[in-house]
Amino acid sequence: MGLRITSMLIIEYARNHYDADLSETLTLGRQFRAFSRREFAKYLPSYAKVIAPDKLSKDFHSPYAEEVFADMYGSRPKSLDGFAHEEPDILHDLNKPVPDELTERFSCLIDGGTMEHVFHVPMLLHNCFSMLKVGGLYISMVPTNNFNGHGLYQFSPDFFYSTFSAQNGMELLDVFIVKFSAKDKVWKIAQSPKEAGGRVQFDVNTQTEIYVIARKTGKTPEEITAQQTDYEEGWYEEQKSITNTAKRDALIEKAPRKLVYLFRQFLYEPLKRRKNITKIKL
Repeated sequence: MGLRITSMLIIEYARNHYDADLSETLTLGRQFRAFSRREFAKYLPSYAKVIAPDKLSKDFHSPYAEEVFADMYGSRPKSLDGFAHEEPDILHDLNKPVPDELTERFSCLIDGGTMEHVFHVPMLLHNCFSMLKVGGLYISMVPTNNFNGHGLYQFSPDFFYSTFSAQNGMELLDVFIVKFSAKDKVWKIAQSPKEAGGRVQFDVNTQTEIYVIARKTGKTPEEITAQQTDYEEGWYEEQKSITNTAKRDALIEKAPRKLVYLFRQFLYEPLKRRKNITKIKL
C-alpha cells in the first residue's frame, strides 16, 4: 500500500474540484511514500515551494507519506490496518464490522490499495461507508487490469458504478483509469454504463489502476447490495441473447475466429470506448 505521485495528484484533484475536507482523513493501511522529492517538486510545486527545506528533508526521510500529507494539508491522516507490524493508528480487520466509535468519524477516507487484499469486500465497503461523515469523500485507488496475483481481486468500472450508489448512501463523482508507473496516462470515464447504454470497458496490455472519487450522501444501510448494470437494466434478456448469439455464430462461420477477435480488439472496441473515455491531465 503506497501513495504514488498520481495518487497525490488525485487527492489534490478531489480537493480542487470537490472541496475535499482532509482535516480528518483515514487511510486504509499505513501508506508508504512511493514518490521522490524530485517528483513532488515537479508535479506539486505549489506545496514544495512553501514547505521549509529542512522540514521537507525530514518528511522524505520517512518511508511513509503521512508527514508530507500533513505538511500539505495541515493535518496528519490516521491509518487503519488489520496487521500490527506497520504500527497503524487503528488496528482492525476490515473483514469484520468496525466498532461503533468509528462510525461517521472521518471527513475523508483514502484507499491506496487495500480493497484488493480483503476477502469480504461488501463488509469492507460497509465499514468504509459507515466511517465517513455525511458529505465526506471516499478516494479509492485499486487495480483494474494486469495485476494478476497482486491481490485477491481486480475491479471493473461497473463495480463502482453499481456499489457506490444512492441505495448504499453514496454518490460516485469521478472514475479514472490510470496507467501504473506513469504520470501522464490518465483517462476519465465520461458516462456510467447506464448512461452509455452498455458496458464500460477499457482494455490495455499493461498494468492499470482504477481511481474513484465518491461522496457519502446519506445513512449507510445495514447491508451493501448491488447488481451489475447489464442485468439490472435487462439488456441481456433471453430473446436478445439468443439473437446476438445467432448473429455471432453466423459471423464466425464466414470469417476465421482470430480475424473476428482482431477486429473487435483493435478496431470496433477502441472506437466504441473512445466516445466515453477521455485522456486528461491531473
